[in-house]
Amino acid sequence: MPSSDVIEPIARALSIMSAMNQHRLSTISDLHRATGLPKPTVHRILATLISCGYVGKDIDRSVYMLTEQVLSLSSGYGKEAWLLQVGTPVARRITREVKWPVAIGILDYNTIVVQYSTRPYSEFVMQGSTVNKRFNLFSTAMGQAYLGFCEETQLQNILQALRDQEVQEDCILESDSKIKRYIAAVQDRGYGLRVGNRGESTHMAIPIKSDHQIIGVIGLSIFSSCFNDKVAKEYLALLRKSAGEIVDSMDKMMALAEHSAT
Repeated sequence: MPSSDVIEPIARALSIMSAMNQHRLSTISDLHRATGLPKPTVHRILATLISCGYVGKDIDRSVYMLTEQVLSLSSGYGKEAWLLQVGTPVARRITREVKWPVAIGILDYNTIVVQYSTRPYSEFVMQGSTVNKRFNLFSTAMGQAYLGFCEETQLQNILQALRDQEVQEDCILESDSKIKRYIAAVQDRGYGLRVGNRGESTHMAIPIKSDHQIIGVIGLSIFSSCFNDKVAKEYLALLRKSAGEIVDSMDKMMALAEHSAT
């Protein structure tokens, strides 16, 4: 990033917080040595951080420490953020191997929102980017992958929320028996599936689960003319293997981050 785009006071404050994160207690001299910032600058930054609630001071010992309020800064960086960081290279690798585009999505307000897509890297681009596009839960492969394999309590909460919407896009919501058959079919198949007409694309998707909780879904698109049972079996195995790799990598990275923070 060009230096003209950097807001120096913010960069200095972040360097102070980063240095404080390495030790439970810090003096102004400690932070001066760790950051190279002049002691008067360190003092002013600490005073600002104290007023904002992110730093506390032990007056008797003239030492400073981060407060629990800094934890709020990470509230937006949950498993979904780890999912995107870890899942992106996995999705690209799949596309390099099989050429077809891959997408990763998460549940948001009872729809699936695509967080990442390899369409720009696929030789078989079927349409424009799907990033940030919302997909219906019942009529799409990604939606089926979520509904079919989430826990029963969450499923019922989602169904009730969909029923409470002023405009119901799915007539299936009017029949509990139809919903049960629909979900059972997805579970028996083992993945979400939306078969397109000839000349269109077919989509298949599976959940990405961590600790029995779905944190996202990963799906692959293929020309309908190329889709058959053999292809479905091959790509299902690939998606399952990739989802497992994503979860394993997430667990390792989150454990490392937690260890570094202690």
